[in-house]
Amino acid sequence: MSRKKDKGRIDGPFVAMLKETMAAPAWRAMSPHARVLYIALKARYSFKLKNNGRIYLSLRQAADETGLKKDALARCFREMQYYGFIAQTEPGCLGVDGKGKAPHWRLTELGHMLDPPTREFQRWDGRKFHEQKRPKRHEQQGRRLAELRAATAAKKNRIPSGPSDTAVWPVRTYSRLALSGPSGHIADSPCLARQDISRFTISPALKRSGKRRPRAKSDA
Repeated sequence: MSRKKDKGRIDGPFVAMLKETMAAPAWRAMSPHARVLYIALKARYSFKLKNNGRIYLSLRQAADETGLKKDALARCFREMQYYGFIAQTEPGCLGVDGKGKAPHWRLTELGHMLDPPTREFQRWDGRKFHEQKRPKRHEQQGRRLAELRAATAAKKNRIPSGPSDTAVWPVRTYSRLALSGPSGHIADSPCLARQDISRFTISPALKRSGKRRPRAKSDA
């Protein structure tokens, strides 16, 4: 019995990636997440069925296979379109039975029906993919920033409600008149007892002794 020669066949299904596609500058400029999604999308291609142009992959299935979020995957689809690796042949829509229908794609590195491969990624002009955010998103960010600034300002100017309140009054809100006591001096703590002796009056003890209390020097 003669042994069968090993022809380099791979046991099990696999995804064939063309070296020419992976060597393109557009492939290197594309994000790693978009590359993973492209491999998952190409795994749906069948040489026997010739289904290029009818390849579809929903965001839910792509999230289960790649482990990425749906928002990131939707961005990756737009990124692959920008670099010219895929082209949409049929948009997504809601079916008659109420179930959603995923968009259909065509891989540009492969032929479609009787047409040869287009390979738009080889004509990439060198401009990287930068998706502009929607105006509504800028409005939401501006509104959140205004609310955050208002909350921060209210927290700084908050009036202390009790001894347990840790709010600190700004130093600039105090005035010398507000801190001054009944005699005109700056008091560190409020007076607990009434000041009967003033610098402008004579105490009863000095009246009996016949001596006049010396007048206090003015602050000026």
